Amino acid sequence: MTPDAEIQTALPALASGNVAVITGGASGIGLAAAKRLAAMGMKIVLADIAGARLDEARHAVAAIAGDSAVLAVATDVSKADELDRLAERTSGT
Repeated sequence: MTPDAEIQTALPALASGNVAVITGGASGIGLAAAKRLAAMGMKIVLADIAGARLDEARHAVAAIAGDSAVLAVATDVSKADELDRLAERTSGT
């Protein structure tokens, strides 16, 4: 088995029930990763500075994982206080 195939086989088992915090989660690669990880059974915390797009992204991921498995937190990762708030909100997930 190739290393890539081993990862593809093991990842769903490792992902199930865990939490992924995805910055830049409202679009692009971040949103794609969130959808993929949600499909594998992970709870998802989406963090992004773009509030309106963040809500749309939350709905898209919730369609895969269910509402209770997705949390969206508007966050500017360049600000320490907002990262602290993100960590606080995530700790209960």
